[in-house]
Amino acid sequence: MNITINILELASELAHEMVCAKFEDDDNAIHVEDANGIYYTEKAQDVFNEWYDRYFTIIENCSVK
Repeated sequence: MNITINILELASELAHEMVCAKFEDDDNAIHVEDANGIYYTEKAQDVFNEWYDRYFTIIENCSVK
């Protein structure tokens, strides 16, 4: 059986879960909204970037046997 994993998507989902855990799902601490849309706050973006890089590296280095 072949399994296809989108590394970018999985790392993003896992990193987002860490952001939610860090800020206890406090939407005001996680998101900011302006005329162009909804974005992570600077602190939330920093947490996301850190965990995204970690998860991406872990997933990329895994091999299924």
